Amino acid sequence: MSPPHVHLLFSIAGNKEGISVKELAERTSVTPGAITQFVDGLVERGLVTREGDLNDRRIVRLKLTELAKSQFEKFREDYLTSASRVFDVLSNDEIKQLIALFDKINTAHDIKLYKR
Repeated sequence: MSPPHVHLLFSIAGNKEGISVKELAERTSVTPGAITQFVDGLVERGLVTREGDLNDRRIVRLKLTELAKSQFEKFREDYLTSASRVFDVLSNDEIKQLIALFDKINTAHDIKLYKR
C-alpha cells in the first residue's frame, strides 16, 4: 500500500464518527478531488466505507471497515518500520532538530487554519 493511502487510513482512523472528504482534504492539505481518488482505491480494497451523515444528508463520512480495523496495527507497524529506515542516516541531534522544525511548521499551519 502506498504511503498516501496509509496516511489517509491514519487520518480516517483518528475519527470514530468518520470524516468527510472536505475535512480530510483540509487536514492533509490535498484537494478534495485527489482525496476522492485515493479513497476510491481504499474502498475497492474493502478498507473504507462511505456513509451518510446523520445530521446533514449532503455530507458523506469516511470510516474504516472492520477489515481495516483488524489490520490497522499491521499497517501502522509496517509504515513505522518503513519510515524509520529513512531516518537511520540522521544522528540523534539531527532528529531532535527535525522534530523541532516539524513542530514549528505544524504550529504555523494550525494557526493559518484557525484564521480562515
